[in-house]
Amino acid sequence: MRTAVRLLTLALATGSAMPALADCPAANRFSFSFGTAAAATLRYDSSYSYTATNGLGQSQSFTVSFAVNGTASPNTTVGGVSVPAIGNLITDGTVTNNLVIGAIFGARTTSITGATNVVATTLDFGAGVVVRDLAVQINDIDFAANQYRDWMYVSGTSPAGTYVPSIVTPWSTDNGAGAKTNASSSMALGAATTPFSQTANEGVGTGASANNAATGTLTASFVQPVRSATFRYGNYPFTTGENTTGQQAYGIQTVAFCRLPTLTMTKTSAPWSDPQNGTTNPKLTPGADLIYTLTVTNSNDSNLATADLPAITDVLASTLTYYNGDIDDAGPLTTNFEFVPGTSGVTLTGAGVTYSNNGGSTYAYTPSAGYDTNVNALRFAPGGTFAANTSFQLKFRVRIK
Repeated sequence: MRTAVRLLTLALATGSAMPALADCPAANRFSFSFGTAAAATLRYDSSYSYTATNGLGQSQSFTVSFAVNGTASPNTTVGGVSVPAIGNLITDGTVTNNLVIGAIFGARTTSITGATNVVATTLDFGAGVVVRDLAVQINDIDFAANQYRDWMYVSGTSPAGTYVPSIVTPWSTDNGAGAKTNASSSMALGAATTPFSQTANEGVGTGASANNAATGTLTASFVQPVRSATFRYGNYPFTTGENTTGQQAYGIQTVAFCRLPTLTMTKTSAPWSDPQNGTTNPKLTPGADLIYTLTVTNSNDSNLATADLPAITDVLASTLTYYNGDIDDAGPLTTNFEFVPGTSGVTLTGAGVTYSNNGGSTYAYTPSAGYDTNVNALRFAPGGTFAANTSFQLKFRVRIK
C-alpha cells in the first residue's frame, strides 16, 4: 500500500469565520528593526527585501516598495536628506536608524486614498505567505503651521479582504471610537468629521514633534491575518490661517509578526497481520489487516485552537473494510483507534471519532462490532490547543478485501 499525502489548509475569512488563533509564543515571533540596518540611500522606483528573525533562529523575508503620485519617482530631498533612506533623520530617540519616507509636495493632499501628493509604502510578505499579529512602529506624525500636517492612512490586505488596524500611541491614544488625542502626542487618531475628516484607518498631525522623539510615534497592528500592509502618507488640506506647504517625512522603525499556522497531514500504512503469517512478518495480501496512521503537523510557529481545525477525515478505498474492535487485539489498547498526542497539547476521546456509511456526506452512522463493511469514512474531532511546530497521530485498522 503506497503512502498518501494530503494538505489541510486554514480558510482565512473576515469576522467570526476567521480561525481562532491561540497565542504565538514569544520565541516564535519574528521581528526586524531598521535600527540594525546600515545607513543607505534608497529609491522610490525600486523595491527592497529585508529579513526578520525569531528566537528559534528562523527567518522570514518581506519586501518594501513605494509609489509616489501613482508612478515611479526619483529620490526626493527632505531636511537635507535624500529620501527614501535608512538613516537617523527620524527616530523615536532610542534607536539609530529608521526607514525614512517623505516628499516635498507642491500642493496639499486632497485625498489620502488617491494618487496625487501621496507617498504609498507597502510591506509585502510574498505570494502565498500570510502573517498574523503584524505590528509596525511609525515615528514623527506631527504638524507645523504653513508647512505640513502629516496625514497617515494604514490598511492591511489578505486573500479574504482589506482590514483596519488598531492604531495606538505610547500614551494609549487609539483609533477605537472617534478622533482621540493626548497632550503628549502630536496626532489625532480615529474616525471623525471634526476637527479633521478622517476614518478609523487614519492619523492626522495636531502638534509639533522633534524628529528624534516619541511624541509622533504610533504603532499600527492587525488582529487579522494579512499578506501585506500599506502606509499612505500625505499633507492634510489647509486649515484656517494656512496657505503654504512644505517638506515632510516619517520613519518606519520596527516590523513584528508571527507566521500563520500551516497544517499538513500525511497518511501511511503498515501491515498488522495476514491469514498465513499472523502478526509475525505479515504481508499486504487479500485478507490481511493493516494500520493506517494519520500524522497532523502544525508548522509555522502559531498555536491553534483545535475548535478551528479543518475536519480531519479519511475516506476508505472500496477495497478496505473497517475494523471496529480492539485495534491491537491483546495489546495494551482497548479502543478501536490509537491517539498519539506527542507534545501537541491535543486531546481525543472516543466521542470525537465519528463514522460515515455514505462516503463522508454525513457522519452519523454507528458501526457494528468487528469488521463493518458499511463504514467507508471516518472523521476525527480533537480538543485542546494545538501547539506550534508539533504533531499528533491518529491510527485505525482496516482489512484488505
